[in-house]
Amino acid sequence: MNRPLRILLSNDDGFHAAGLQALYQAIKDKAEVTIVAPDRERSAVGHGITMHHPLRVEPVQLDGQTHWTVDGTPSDCVKLALEKVLRDRRPDLVISGINRGPNLGSDVLYSGTVSAAIEGHMYGIPSMAASVVDFGNADFSLAARFLVEHLEQLLELASHSLININFPTATSLNPKVRFTKLGRLNYINVFEERKDPRGRTYYWMGGEPEKLEQEADSDIRAVEEGDISITPLIIDLTNYQFLQSDYLKSFQWEK
Repeated sequence: MNRPLRILLSNDDGFHAAGLQALYQAIKDKAEVTIVAPDRERSAVGHGITMHHPLRVEPVQLDGQTHWTVDGTPSDCVKLALEKVLRDRRPDLVISGINRGPNLGSDVLYSGTVSAAIEGHMYGIPSMAASVVDFGNADFSLAARFLVEHLEQLLELASHSLININFPTATSLNPKVRFTKLGRLNYINVFEERKDPRGRTYYWMGGEPEKLEQEADSDIRAVEEGDISITPLIIDLTNYQFLQSDYLKSFQWEK
C-alpha cells in the first residue's frame, strides 16, 4: 500500500466519549483517521437504523481535520460514512470503540458498538469492536496502546472475520490474549418498578448479570481471569446443524 492506512472510527457512546477520543489520540499519527460517530450516547440500540426522520450530519474540527457527528445510531454513522462522507476515500479498517463497559456473550446482539463494526463488515471492510470491561472511570490507555501496537495483526485478523475485543478492567503491560467464543450471559432483576409523581407505575430497565459457570474458552471467562478476549463473529444466524438434522429430513407437513 503506497498511502497511509485509512481508518474509520465510530462507537455508541458518542463522539466526545473518552474511549473513542483516547483511541483517536493514540492512532491519529499512525493512519489517516476519520471519526463518524453519534452526537450523543446510543448504547444498546443494537443494529437499528433510522428510516422515519432525516439524519443530520455536523462537521467537527480536531487537529485541523474534519470529522463528523450524526444524530442517529452507530449503524447509521458507519452506513453514512461509507455511502457519503467517505465515499471517495473508502477506509481500509473500521474500528468501533473503545466502548465503556463490556460487550460479552449475548450482549453483542444489543450492542451499538458491535453493530457499528457489523455494518463495516457487511460492506466488506475489515472491522472490529473494542470494549473495556469497566463502567466506572475506565482507563482506556492500555487498550488504546494495544490496538495501536498490534494494528497490523488486528487488521489481518479482521480481514478474515469480524472481531470483538474485550479488555479486562485491570491488566498488566503485557496481558495475555485469548481467542474465545461467546459466553453464557443472563440478567436478574431486569426491571425495577417505580412510581411517578402522579402515582403511575413505570419500569426502569437494568439488571445484574447472573453468576454462571463459564467454559474455559469463553469471552467472559477470559476477562474474568484478567486476559484480553478476541472473539471472531459471524452475522449468518442460520442453524446449519438443524438444517441437516434427521428431524427435518423426516418432518412431514399435515395434509
